[in-house]
Amino acid sequence: MNVRKTFKDAKRVMIKVGSNVLTNEDGRLSIGRIGHIVEQIARLVSQEGKEVVLVSSGAVAVGRRRLDFQRRLSRSFLQVDKLEPITQRAAASAGQAAFMALYEQMFAQFDMMVGNVLLTHADLSSASHIKTFSNTIDELLKCSIIPVLNENDVTNQKLDNAPMWFQDNDSLSAKLATEFRAQLLLLLTDIDGVYTAPPGEKGGHLLDYHSPAIDTIRFGEKSSRGRGGMESKIRAAQLASQRGVDVVVASGFERNMIERLFNGEVLGTVFTEKWEMQALTPRQTAVKAKNCIVPLSKIVGDTRTKVLNKVAAALRENRNISAILTANEVDLKSAATDEQAAKLRLSVEKVEALADGCEMLAGQNDPIGNVIERRLIADGLILERKTSSVGVILAVCEAPEVFPQIVALALRTGNALIFYDIGGYGRHTFEALFDVVAGALGADWPGDAIQLVGDEVDLTRLVSQKEHLIDVIVPRGAPSLASKLQNMTNIPVLGTSEAVCHVYVDTKAELDKAIGVVLDSKLFRGGPGCHAHSPSTVSYNTLDTLLIHQDLAHDGRLLEIVRAMTDAKIKLFGGPRASSHLGLAPPSEAATSGDGEHATIEIVSDVTEATDHINKTGSGIADSIVTEDTAAADVFLSNVDSAVVLKNASTRFADGYRLGMGAETGVTTKRLYARGPVGIKGLLTSRYVVTSDSCHTAQQEQENKWRYVHSNLPEPVDKLQIEKPEKVEKEPKGKKDTPKAASA
Repeated sequence: MNVRKTFKDAKRVMIKVGSNVLTNEDGRLSIGRIGHIVEQIARLVSQEGKEVVLVSSGAVAVGRRRLDFQRRLSRSFLQVDKLEPITQRAAASAGQAAFMALYEQMFAQFDMMVGNVLLTHADLSSASHIKTFSNTIDELLKCSIIPVLNENDVTNQKLDNAPMWFQDNDSLSAKLATEFRAQLLLLLTDIDGVYTAPPGEKGGHLLDYHSPAIDTIRFGEKSSRGRGGMESKIRAAQLASQRGVDVVVASGFERNMIERLFNGEVLGTVFTEKWEMQALTPRQTAVKAKNCIVPLSKIVGDTRTKVLNKVAAALRENRNISAILTANEVDLKSAATDEQAAKLRLSVEKVEALADGCEMLAGQNDPIGNVIERRLIADGLILERKTSSVGVILAVCEAPEVFPQIVALALRTGNALIFYDIGGYGRHTFEALFDVVAGALGADWPGDAIQLVGDEVDLTRLVSQKEHLIDVIVPRGAPSLASKLQNMTNIPVLGTSEAVCHVYVDTKAELDKAIGVVLDSKLFRGGPGCHAHSPSTVSYNTLDTLLIHQDLAHDGRLLEIVRAMTDAKIKLFGGPRASSHLGLAPPSEAATSGDGEHATIEIVSDVTEATDHINKTGSGIADSIVTEDTAAADVFLSNVDSAVVLKNASTRFADGYRLGMGAETGVTTKRLYARGPVGIKGLLTSRYVVTSDSCHTAQQEQENKWRYVHSNLPEPVDKLQIEKPEKVEKEPKGKKDTPKAASA
């Protein structure tokens, strides 16, 4: 269990708020920010039953501004420049009164009282002093009074022959958190947490967890309004955590920061000694994958082919299938909805189909290092553009059957893979599949090149890394998942935020072909990891809108198509013309969701109107025409701006497996990187290799020792074409000892 998930169980909490949070740049109190913090504390106490002790800085900063203003009012213009600096003790005295008056008023809005406690070194000089002080805090908390603590800067001074018990409110908070038996200490400051270098500087990144043995911190300058600074906070946090108190250094500027931390969100930097409960941080997860890029680049094509065949063989082993299906049964019993169960359910046939996909990829030529362009730059100087791996892929999915497909593509393309289980309800199945894959790879593949993670690693923090650790994100799930990820990150997301596919039935269409294409485009989902002839709850290649040439509305063919769709239990809605002709209800929001129970029909005048309609309302994924008219087909295929356009074929062919890619990571409507179903080529990039048979320098060209040629050399054969794998004789199904799920 992640240590952050335990924060909600903390009964006694100490919250230290820094001067930069409580005041603005000009030293004035930030009334809105203070009020928001007070409101969160009030809810923790009244609704969650927490015991909250507040350590509040800022008195000196506020007091210094108030005294300076007062002195300027009482001096002449000529005397202003001769004013002596305001002492810290005087500023603390004036500022503390203002602070407590404000806290009194704000907590009173929630029917709560506050008690002000000022501390000096003498108050912590002996066990009896500490016990008396601790008993006072306990008594205040029992009376539902919020203790507001601060260093007494007016009278505090170092005692002779005695240690400095604290130097500022950060170290004071750490000392008191251990003495008051707090389970959690929050240090709220003006930045997001602890950075390895000042925010904005090269090499600086935010730490999710701080480990003194691993993390090296380079500190910036301290703020003029506070005394401690980040270095002080880190020392204080280490002191408290070493004594059993979990500490979070986080931003007091974030909306609802305190409540979000209690809800387990990955915010700020955690200091803890509970290392057995600490998952890898998002950055550590990404760094582990990034570190595999060079080892992966050294693996030869034959090894990549070998590991794919090993994974396929492992997936077919009876004991592994049994383990996978047993784990799957555990998840199915816990499924909260029928939709979850549908996404979870595996079978022997599904697992074998996944193995088939691995073998299909293994049967392809190695895609890495292929020359896709050659150019003669100058005599003896040749440029080659070669295929290479993208780097680190983050796949975000919830259906377990997707895992082996994307793993196989990562193996074939030599990419590192972080597979994020976003659903969480199929974890037993995911882990069983991961164990099979990891066991098959063995020493042939870097151990961290395939990682399976879930909600123990925060997705938001994972995709918002600013160090370019992840190269591409692949979502597999509902269109809303791609949209969510696109809003979270600047990393390329190979997905589409909507899925609207069309079939246009032309006037020259044959009725039987039209009905076959329409029903298949809407209902069929058979294939690797799919139930044949079952409705698809979420699929990007599902028919959403059926466009009908107006001639079919007059010769009876439209009614035949409608009858076939209603017999298949597809609920129909109509566009303006279809509604008038057929009496259908107008499309509702549910009708455009792409699920197996709804479809919209509209009547158009010709193929040109059909293409205009598709380009205006479609998602650019897959659209099909049914016709025997070559000219109409050419217009459609040329003018429809979609990743996959089809003639007399189901939109279900917009699928990596069906198009012979072996497997796919998903579909994208992006244009700059990859488009359509993303298979092997979508997970490759290229690099330039320039070789000289002697020695070429730019200065030589300036001296006319040689001249640029820049001519294309013969292009090599595309090695990415799929080779037909040898036919493998399989045992008759009746003779095979087929394992069954645990519940069978």
